[in-house]
Amino acid sequence: MVVYDLICKKNHRFEGWFPSFEGFQEQSVKKLISCPTCGSTKVEKMPHACAVLSNRGDKAEKKEPAQTEKGPEVRLTAEQAKELLIRLNHYVRENFEDVGPRFAEEARAIFHGESEKKSIHGTSTPEERTELDAEGVPYAILPKPELDS
Repeated sequence: MVVYDLICKKNHRFEGWFPSFEGFQEQSVKKLISCPTCGSTKVEKMPHACAVLSNRGDKAEKKEPAQTEKGPEVRLTAEQAKELLIRLNHYVRENFEDVGPRFAEEARAIFHGESEKKSIHGTSTPEERTELDAEGVPYAILPKPELDS
């Protein structure tokens, strides 16, 4: 089961639950997904925050990611991009555990299966990020938009 944040052509945002990415694509092509606010079937996936993934020491053979069709190109105005970053930062603050300056240590422990798998956010130094990169620990840097006073 996957959950996607969706947006319709009138910029109404809502959540959709699907059995898989392919299930989302199939329903989207058949116009089976509609906005609960306006009923529009012109719906697209919004970008979403990344979580730290756990390796758990699995020795399974690594597979290449499946090729997917490129989605529609989305051009955002500066104001829309700022709004998206604000929403993304809010989502992370509300749904991820803030580990502060212990981010690199916590991400590493989760990745190596030494800590419970969970979504985290925090801060790290450039040196710590270099070490995480060298170990293959996935993370994302999320810019914080400037807020008007």
